[in-house]
Amino acid sequence: MNVYRCRICGDPYLGSDRPSHCPFCGAHAEHIVPAADYRPVPVGDLSKKSRENIERALELEVSNSTFYRGAAQVADNEEGQALFSALARIEAEHASVLCKILGISKPEELFEPGECSPSHKENLAESHKREGRAVQLYTRFLEETTEERVKQVLSAFIEIESDHLGMSE
Repeated sequence: MNVYRCRICGDPYLGSDRPSHCPFCGAHAEHIVPAADYRPVPVGDLSKKSRENIERALELEVSNSTFYRGAAQVADNEEGQALFSALARIEAEHASVLCKILGISKPEELFEPGECSPSHKENLAESHKREGRAVQLYTRFLEETTEERVKQVLSAFIEIESDHLGMSE
C-alpha cells in the first residue's frame, strides 16, 4: 500500500498505484505524487484582481455544487444520480481549495441541494453549459493571475472541468 497526495487539493490517497485522477478533486495524475514528495505551493499575497477572480470562481463552484446536488435528487436513473452526486462532490472540493487560497471558511450552503429542472435531460444540458462557462472563466482568470499557486489550481481546474464536458453530453 502506498500513500499519495494531490498537489491541487492536498488530500491523501491510499493505493497500490497512483490513480489516473484524484478521487477527491478530479485532478489529473501528474498532480498526484508520493506523499514523501509532496510540497505545497504557498499562496502568498493575492493581488486585488486574483482575489476578485478567486471569489468569483468560488461563487461558481458553490453554485455548481448545489445545482448538482439538486440534479442528483431528480435524476431518472442510478447512473444519473451517481454522475450528479460525483460532480457535486468534486465541485465542493474545488470550492474548498478556493476557500483555502482565500483564507476563509467554506460557505454553509455548499452542501445543500440547489435549484434545477425536474427533467434529467435538461439538467444534463445545463451541466454542459455550466462546465463550459467554468472552462472559459478559468482560462481568462489564468491569463490575469501572477501567483504561482493560483496558476497551478486554475490550470488543473480547466483540465478537470474540460473532462466534465465529456460527461455531460
